[in-house]
Amino acid sequence: MDEKSNNEQFLTGFLIVIVILVTVIYILPTSNYSTASENLNSNRPLKAFILSAYFYPTSKSLGNNSLALVMSMNLGKWKGNYAPVDTVNDTRIVVMARNETTGTVVSTRYERITPHDNCQMVTVFATVQLLPDPVHIALISNEDSTEIKIKIPSPIKRDVVVCISPLYVTEQWQNFLLAAHTYRRFGAHFHVYFVSAVSSFFQLLYEYDIEGYITLQPWDRVLFPFVPGDIADPYQEIEFQSLAGAQTDCLLQYKVESAEFVALFDLNDILIPKSASTLLEEFQHILGNQERVSFLSYTRRNHEINVFNNTEFSIGEMVDSLADRNTTKFSKSVVVTKNLNFTSMDRPYFVPEGFVSLDVVDNSIIHLEEIIWIDRNDTKDLKSHSKESNNSSFSYDALSDIETDLDDMLRTERVAQIIPDLPNFFHFYDLTNKCIQESKSNNPKRCPGPQMCGFYQHPNVNCVHVNARHKPMKTLEPITYYFATDVFYSSDIGCYAH
Repeated sequence: MDEKSNNEQFLTGFLIVIVILVTVIYILPTSNYSTASENLNSNRPLKAFILSAYFYPTSKSLGNNSLALVMSMNLGKWKGNYAPVDTVNDTRIVVMARNETTGTVVSTRYERITPHDNCQMVTVFATVQLLPDPVHIALISNEDSTEIKIKIPSPIKRDVVVCISPLYVTEQWQNFLLAAHTYRRFGAHFHVYFVSAVSSFFQLLYEYDIEGYITLQPWDRVLFPFVPGDIADPYQEIEFQSLAGAQTDCLLQYKVESAEFVALFDLNDILIPKSASTLLEEFQHILGNQERVSFLSYTRRNHEINVFNNTEFSIGEMVDSLADRNTTKFSKSVVVTKNLNFTSMDRPYFVPEGFVSLDVVDNSIIHLEEIIWIDRNDTKDLKSHSKESNNSSFSYDALSDIETDLDDMLRTERVAQIIPDLPNFFHFYDLTNKCIQESKSNNPKRCPGPQMCGFYQHPNVNCVHVNARHKPMKTLEPITYYFATDVFYSSDIGCYAH
């Protein structure tokens, strides 16, 4: 194609964009925009931080050429209770898309993910079908557009993915090794969302990511540069580092085209298949021929477990020390990816009409509620695992496979260098858990999360933290969109949850 043809094509594309913008601004009903100011105090304009933007060239559940958005918006009205709220709002999300030959503008309502108004920042989901092979996608306000960078969902076929809630000021390297190798043994891929961790533990996570054992995904904070907190406060008024956003992000990037099931767990949750030899087979066995199930709900049984304050680590000894406390905790979910597009924190609160959830009664999650440090030098008659292991969930053969897999990783040069530097004590773990529980008890209507706690820095404890570049944005109507770019890891921030 000659230069003249290229110029003509560019001019044609440019004119299309201009026509589309004019159409959006002047033809689209203005009532769609005014709804935003009716829903909120007029002194609090809508701000939206884009957490995820995935484009699906093909999708059985969302439709071909679909865009899926997850955002954190300042919608909360501080009702002070967990009363039901409407999941769909009348405010329109307007999307412009252009490929090499044409363009389109479409609009859609967003669906609310956060089921309460205890936090100012609320997680929302929106999806819309666009056109094939887009080269430009932007969100339109009535004065300007905000171009967004899209991601393509994972192309790697994985039957089961275990998504771990965002880790912050994390020291629990023993939990990680137990979970990573256990889930690998039972056929699941381990996906970890990361905010901050003790430096040596981060290095371990990073090496496991490089080796392909896990996917380590940085989870940057929501930030609105130069926006006052009474308008949008992403520090005090966001629920557990946008946990619902992270779990929805994981679900979206492993939709049915990649994974059949996505489990939404914490780092101290271990699920061993009981009715089958792999997690996939157990989930399929439970579902049977039921096509209208959106997720499985597993109860968590609280356990205590011993870990040693040196780095002669053994998964077998850790498992042998498991003690069931005969108490339970709120359940966790395994999502059937073809039947659900988003999830709230811990479990989906809203499911499509005509769909149901299933409570699993024949198995439960081992939840490591209390972790006890033991000085190996003072411990006598340590038990070693055997066919009569204390916890029947782990078979002798499975434990042998898991420990062999662990030994292979511990012998790699880089991991062998990291192991001696891993924490010998928990500085943040107990303090943070106690603080969050006390804060929730003393003020149950407060927006929950680690922002309720003071993270007292230890002179001998250094952390790696996620960081990114955040751009100030001109205020637009009805919504001003924000996003992060150039996400990176930093050792200069300190050991904090945000």
